Amino acid sequence: MSKITITGGVDVGNGYVKAALRGDGLDKFDIPSGVALITSASDLPTPDSAALETTSGEFFNELDLQFNSPLVHATHRHLFGKRALRAQTPRFEEFDVVSGISKAEQSLTKVLVMGLFAGKALRDYVKKNGALPQGQLDVEARVALALPIDEYREHRVVFAESFKGGTHLVTVNNFETPVSVRIEFVDVQVAAEGASAQFAIRQLGVDLANSMVEDVRAHGQALEGVTGKDIHDARSTVGIDIGEGTVNFPVYTDGKFNGDASRTFNKGFGTVLNNALTPLSRAKLAFNSRKSLADYLLSTPSALKRAEHAKVTAIVSEQSELFSEQVVEEFRKIMAEVGRDTEVVYVFGGGSGSVREMLHPRLLEVVPEGTPVLFLDTRYSRHLNREGLLIAADMVSEQAAAAAPARGKKAAAVAA
Repeated sequence: MSKITITGGVDVGNGYVKAALRGDGLDKFDIPSGVALITSASDLPTPDSAALETTSGEFFNELDLQFNSPLVHATHRHLFGKRALRAQTPRFEEFDVVSGISKAEQSLTKVLVMGLFAGKALRDYVKKNGALPQGQLDVEARVALALPIDEYREHRVVFAESFKGGTHLVTVNNFETPVSVRIEFVDVQVAAEGASAQFAIRQLGVDLANSMVEDVRAHGQALEGVTGKDIHDARSTVGIDIGEGTVNFPVYTDGKFNGDASRTFNKGFGTVLNNALTPLSRAKLAFNSRKSLADYLLSTPSALKRAEHAKVTAIVSEQSELFSEQVVEEFRKIMAEVGRDTEVVYVFGGGSGSVREMLHPRLLEVVPEGTPVLFLDTRYSRHLNREGLLIAADMVSEQAAAAAPARGKKAAAVAA
């Protein structure tokens, strides 16, 4: 069976994985960053005859996988996505955002990346052939990943090489017949979180900048005489990427990533969620994890649940205000170094919308007068790192494809 080629940009956040995988078509999706470990099937397997219907739906949120890889020590079955949140199991694995262990050192990162590539390979095969494969699927994978800025400095090389060391076998257990997927990572790019998002902002062009200018004016910052093109062409910028486990501050100076001034604040919106769990429990609104609380906040309540949802949101907002004060203090330190040169401040990431009301006015007090502070629309801000990573992975893939004919001609000339 010929190899399946998949290229992906995967933003493995502490709260959600935002993935874009290109194979036979492009799939973009989010799943919670956690897996439920089980020793046996929790549900009856889906009949093989339903493979096309099943893989066409919310397949990445329903994956049931086992791993044979030097990167994964647990031999148990791993349930992914929303299925993991529903599973009745005492062992739910999510990222450790308290002890300071790098995401690069946690096996969950590798589980999520490899699992999604396996799911994409099977989805594409079934889409093309209408049925499960009779044998093993072989995947040639190219991926771009991101690490928090401080972790990027220390771990990026070893992190990339860990994927490229040998091959990885993933067994998909969703159907009556298990399917084996063998993955070989031929290229792994690692970027700094936030920096990949600002790369995407540049690539997405002036239209995005125009919408940001309109939005910030609607929120009271006049920006007289400033156009979307002015924003797009800015070469000295500061980003505030608010994730669940960290806040990253990528700094660009004269169009280049400034690793010296960029930094990570090792708290994120997950800290807000964790701190809210106790007061929510006292209010008889208990949640069993920050992950379930995050999922609840993203949901749209029914008419019968609006009052409850509003009460939960109010309690979380109290914690958000304290968190915003801490973010501003970190931002103030950066502006003391690069504030004179900074033309634009971007705020994005999965937690940015939740803290905008508290954070925006505080940031305006810190920046030099007239400096735009642009909160990106939540419809796309949480996906910017993913978009930048996919662009980077595609560029490397295109370069490799262009180089292949040249290598072939050179080999032919040597043989002649």
